[in-house]
Amino acid sequence: MRTTITLDENLVRELVKVSHSKTKTAAVALAVKEQIRRTKLKRLADLLGTVEVDEEAIREGNKADMKRSQWLDEMGAGNGR
Repeated sequence: MRTTITLDENLVRELVKVSHSKTKTAAVALAVKEQIRRTKLKRLADLLGTVEVDEEAIREGNKADMKRSQWLDEMGAGNGR
């Protein structure tokens, strides 16, 4: 997508330099992606301690996964695998 924005020339020059980008467009795209990544990580970090976890349900789920895995292994062994 093409768009026109006004940016401080010195900031863009520095961004290109520190990001080792070949073009201003690449440098700005990289900066935008990095800002999005940081914002998502911040939101995720803000959730720490706010979600209740049922540890017993996790243990039961793990047991069921192990049984399913064992069953699949046995099914594969019965087919000459």
